[in-house]
Amino acid sequence: MDVDTEPAGKPTHTKRPRIDGAVKKRKPLRTSTSRSDIYVTRERRKFNGQLSRARKLLLDKHYPYITIHGLGAAIQQAIMLADAVKESLADQVTMDVTSDTVTLYDDVIPDDPDAQVVTQTRQNSAIHIKMALTADMKKSFDGRRKQSGR
Repeated sequence: MDVDTEPAGKPTHTKRPRIDGAVKKRKPLRTSTSRSDIYVTRERRKFNGQLSRARKLLLDKHYPYITIHGLGAAIQQAIMLADAVKESLADQVTMDVTSDTVTLYDDVIPDDPDAQVVTQTRQNSAIHIKMALTADMKKSFDGRRKQSGR
């Protein structure tokens, strides 16, 4: 929010100009992703599949770590998923949590057909939860793999 000061010293708050039209929200830009990244949305129906995938990546595919990403309203779902993974692995995981602010872009399509499309920016919160098996858990799985001949 921009703050301008009048000659009297009183601050006045100015907002970006309102443009009449439809707002088309663009998808967030993602950095290059790896197979161990899990992007969480607000859809609860995907939760069990994401939980299974997280467990499979850590236990079966032997990834050193996974990263759970949540943006905006999906932050709560990302935290719930990380807690569910931790609980399902009997607290034998380490978690490193970081948060940041992501710039998102929207296209405003004006009602006037002669006007140009305007791009505006907004800020949104994001969370990244890096999870890895503890050293004890890795040793027990390595021992099992050696015994089974994998």
